[in-house]
Amino acid sequence: MRWFRNHFTFSAIAAVLLCAGAAALFLWRSEAVSREDIALSGSRATVLGEIFSLEVVRTPEEQERGLGFRESLCERCGMLFLFPYSDRHGFWMKGMRFPIDILWIRSETIVHIERSVDFRDQRRVYRPDQPADRVLELNAGVCDRIGIREGDGISFVL
Repeated sequence: MRWFRNHFTFSAIAAVLLCAGAAALFLWRSEAVSREDIALSGSRATVLGEIFSLEVVRTPEEQERGLGFRESLCERCGMLFLFPYSDRHGFWMKGMRFPIDILWIRSETIVHIERSVDFRDQRRVYRPDQPADRVLELNAGVCDRIGIREGDGISFVL
């Protein structure tokens, strides 16, 4: 009986240590995941055959922060702002550290584009000339490189 108790205790301790190690490894890996990895997890936009992984922002707090205070955006990533209604939603470059292209979208059609917006001008507010219910921010130059124009269609998987 004594062997059973010692063996059981050793097995239980080994199992607990193994689980703790696995949990620690999982947590360490989870913290190592970047925002770009998160963006690659599902939401995406397709325009002119090009696919972009999206970080979708919905809350006013997320919308206010946007891409502010980040150093960069991955090459095939974008930030999508969803609004409950169409309007001439204004955007500014508060806290931005790199230039971007801004696309205003209504009913899966690009209605306005601001190209290579200068991040150093943090006071100017950019507005479309017509209402939109979504706004997509991409790295500066993407629209020119791909040939994206107003009137082009864009589809989303959210």
